[in-house]
Amino acid sequence: MGDAGLRLGVAICAVLAAVALLLQVVRTRSFGTRPPMAEAQGSALRGILYAFGPGMAPSAKESTRTHPVVYALGVGYHLGIFTAFGVLVWSMRDAAAGSALPPAPVRQVALVLTALGMIGGISLLVRRARGPLLRAISIPDDYLANLLTTAFIALAGLRLLAGSLERALLVGAMLLLLYIPLGKIRHCLFFFPARWNLGRHYGRRGTFPLRH
Repeated sequence: MGDAGLRLGVAICAVLAAVALLLQVVRTRSFGTRPPMAEAQGSALRGILYAFGPGMAPSAKESTRTHPVVYALGVGYHLGIFTAFGVLVWSMRDAAAGSALPPAPVRQVALVLTALGMIGGISLLVRRARGPLLRAISIPDDYLANLLTTAFIALAGLRLLAGSLERALLVGAMLLLLYIPLGKIRHCLFFFPARWNLGRHYGRRGTFPLRH
């Protein structure tokens, strides 16, 4: 399969992943929502703004406040993921661009971010595999999701070093995109409605924003 065919494959996989994710979101809304019975004690809008703003800070979340190193690894991991998708978009340009690499300054920043992403992904995977508690509650999806995502970041980093590795990145992207709706990676979309509902509910009840 040529480069144009691989780009088309990535585009098709992206569309399939998007459709599958949207259908899952629609299904979660198909049961409707229970009308609130208690009188509002606060503002749903303020709760939503808090949930997506100050409520994301480490100081507002006990799980991150007590595990700063894991939080930092997670931040690095996600920065690497976003960067890898940026590299993918660059590689999906028209075929006339060939295997051209991004400008040097952009490439250097992207290499640092993909390196942080790989460190974060591998570290979190090792932590899950070695920790007795995490290992006991983990399922195959936890490992496969990490491996596919970390491999995708690694391929993006290698693509920045050698344009000839573009095909490997495109294949890795197709595998990741096809898997996203099937496993835990679908939280990339469900994070938003879940956070929205959280903020709306606790904002209306007057619990959000938290007052420290």
